[in-house]
Amino acid sequence: MGRPAPRKSSLAGRTPVTPPPADPAPADLTPPVAAAPAVQEQPAAVAPEKKNKYPPKVSFYQDPADTARVRGAILHTQVAEGTRSLSDFINNAVMAEVHRLEAKYNGGQPFPGVGARGLPQGRPLGR
Repeated sequence: MGRPAPRKSSLAGRTPVTPPPADPAPADLTPPVAAAPAVQEQPAAVAPEKKNKYPPKVSFYQDPADTARVRGAILHTQVAEGTRSLSDFINNAVMAEVHRLEAKYNGGQPFPGVGARGLPQGRPLGR
């Protein structure tokens, strides 16, 4: 004989600030009609992005000595260059390189976006 399923509390989701939910309307006995799905024009490789307070985190591997040099460059040029954070510095440097590559190989046009799993992952073979 198995354990009975736990019952859901009638207090779930309530706080002292929010009012209690109104009585539910009488159930409609007609089955809902499914609407035709909207067609979205998006590249298949790029998932739709959610709007967040902060942009998504991107991580990479770097030699600790190089990381220390990056932090030193930021600290010593922060006022003159206007860099606010490590993320700001890295984003500006990476996007400058992306613009250079687009100008050189794609006629100055942006490359098509690629999703997070669109690049090969893991250690390259032969290393």
